[in-house]
Amino acid sequence: MSHRRGEPPERHGRSERVVLARGRWYVMTRERIDVGPYATKEEAQTASEQLGQALDGVDDPAVALALIGEFVRRRNATPG
Repeated sequence: MSHRRGEPPERHGRSERVVLARGRWYVMTRERIDVGPYATKEEAQTASEQLGQALDGVDDPAVALALIGEFVRRRNATPG
């Protein structure tokens, strides 16, 4: 399980941030941003892993928000 730099090991893993709400799957970030919706849990888990990789080592909240915003923009720009 990966954690951001400075996160204590007892924190919840990113895979636990995948939730079902209103019949769709979302990734909840520690910045309290819901990323989604995704049609399947597997799609949300993949997105959670990708987002986690992008955020590894990021300590600055402003940088994290910018990376999450870019992740969402790219996701929304992808046809499908």
